Amino acid sequence: MLDHKYKVFYQLCLTPSTTAASEVLGLTQPAVSKNIRELEKEVGLTLFRRTRNGMVLTGAGEELKQALQPLIDQERVLEYRLGQLRGQERGELKIGGSTTLSQYVLPEVVAGFVREWPEISLGLANGNTRQIEEMVLDKSLHLAFIEGNKGRSELHYEDFLRDELVLVASASGPWPSKLSLSGLPPRKFVFRERGSGTYHVIRKKLEEAGLDIHALESGVRIGSTEAIKRYLACSDALAFLSVYSIRQELDRNRLKVVEIEDFRIERMFYSIHLQGELDPYAARFLAFASKKLREIS
Repeated sequence: MLDHKYKVFYQLCLTPSTTAASEVLGLTQPAVSKNIRELEKEVGLTLFRRTRNGMVLTGAGEELKQALQPLIDQERVLEYRLGQLRGQERGELKIGGSTTLSQYVLPEVVAGFVREWPEISLGLANGNTRQIEEMVLDKSLHLAFIEGNKGRSELHYEDFLRDELVLVASASGPWPSKLSLSGLPPRKFVFRERGSGTYHVIRKKLEEAGLDIHALESGVRIGSTEAIKRYLACSDALAFLSVYSIRQELDRNRLKVVEIEDFRIERMFYSIHLQGELDPYAARFLAFASKKLREIS
């Protein structure tokens, strides 16, 4: 197994501040700094430059990081296989989800996974699609789930779950049950931020139907689906939201779906990981999640 100092060094590469690294590793900041000093003394090289903005890898540090990456991966695989042989599958798994998935789909899956494998420590991060992709690319996450397009060649995308974005309004508003696509402008719309996978899908589908999304934008942007739903409930605005995100509001008669004639926005949610063989803990979670969603869908 790798010496602990190398694991501390590798984590500091991923989270380049002693504060962040200490939180992930469960160590004190002085302990993280001590491990790095001892490793630099051992190899006879300076591995980090200390700056106001955190720790910056030197050329030697970058070389060591690159050499350690496959060793870290191999050790995780070995620990997983040894745990299977012992009947004690312990380990750590870091997953992430873009906003809709992390709020409305993954929590139920995570709860079931933790009940079945309580010895696997699991963390769930959330962000917009671009942020989550970057976290997978810098190895902060072993596996993630996103909305949007297959945009990065360094990542492996796999179909995970089909979703529909529906037009949503306040249930108490004067909205008809059906609208035409040409009748949408100049009604007031609220959208997520432009980095959102949801926004990207809506824009593309509207363009394919011959409607420029800018004709619908009212200047209101809200970076959270929960906040958008609250905004809709007390305004005369419209929004495109995932059917997974509005189930409670439909049941409580706070929001309603307005059908658009001859127009649907469907999309695929994807699981993503770095190109190459999937981390064994992540593979276990992905298989469980796929089975769980088949049962509840």
